[in-house]
Formats: sequence, structure tokens, C-alpha cells
Amino acid sequence: MIDEFLIDVATTGGILGAGAELSPQEWQVRLGGAPLWVGETALGLVQDYGLIEVHHLRGEEDGTWRPFGFVIRVDRAGLTVAEVPPHVAAAYGVVSGPAVFALVRAGIEAAGHALDPYVEWDSDPAAGIVRFRVPETAVGITVTDRADGREGRSDGQICPVSTFRDFGQDSGGGSRTAGAGRRP
Repeated sequence: MIDEFLIDVATTGGILGAGAELSPQEWQVRLGGAPLWVGETALGLVQDYGLIEVHHLRGEEDGTWRPFGFVIRVDRAGLTVAEVPPHVAAAYGVVSGPAVFALVRAGIEAAGHALDPYVEWDSDPAAGIVRFRVPETAVGITVTDRADGREGRSDGQICPVSTFRDFGQDSGGGSRTAGAGRRP
């Protein structure tokens, strides 16, 4: 269930019990398979698993990949079975389809967490995109707040859900968003 999965991510700051602190190889093990695409971009290393994108930055001192964050790409319409990592599918069942913000918000609040509105550097309120953050986990949730007729978009649907470290460079190798999830 997509809503249960997103509630767990938002309240724990991680996926299947792990936050953004994993290496590229550890993400493969955690998610249960190889990424559909891996590449270096101007922003660093991206591992694209379809539903989940994992980002790393190259460490300045030793050149190794350092964890930066992840994005749950619920905005991708029509995810196939191959685009949902095997361990995520095993833990949550069907994790596709529109994610309704009202249901996810209710689950987050029922778990004792708050959602604070926030503005990103590229925010455009006139475009109908509203963002919230769970303060304890730093997970951000982007919500469509307009009905503009574009396929796959309507008021109250969740777009990407993400967590990224401040500046992506944590010399300790850990993540401030790491958390222990309810799922094994």
C-alpha cells in the first residue's frame, strides 16, 4: 500500500529501516536488486530504482561516494512491477497509484508527528505546488494543490517525497535522517 509506505518513510526518515546513510552497494542489498539506471550527473551519483532514486556526492577528501539522500518518485505514473524494488514490494504490497495527501497526513499525525509547511529555493506557489516537512525526520512531501488537467495530477496528490542532508557532506558518514522503520 503506497500510503502505508509513505507514512513509514515520513515517520522514520528511512526506507525499510535505513536512512540515507547507506553506500551505493548497501542500497542494492537493502532494496533487493540492482538499479534500473545508474549514472553520474552534475549533482553526483544517481541510482534509479524506478519508485526510489538514491543520490550520493563524491567525497572531497578521498573521492568515495557519500550518502546524500533519496526521493520516492510517486509522481511517476504507471510504475511497473520492475520499477518497485523487490524488498519494498514484499514489505508493502502494491506501492503504485496516486498517493492521497489527506490519508498520508492523517497517518503521520496519528503516529505523533507534525507536518510543517516549507518553501524550497525553487518553490513557485503560483504553480500549485505545496511542500511540507516532518521536522523530526526532515522528510519533505511535495503536494499538488491545483487541478490543471495534466494527466496524473489533481488536487491533493503527492508528488515526490524526499530527504536530503544539509549540503550532503557529513564527515561522520551518518545521516541525520536515519531512522529505524517498523518493517524489517
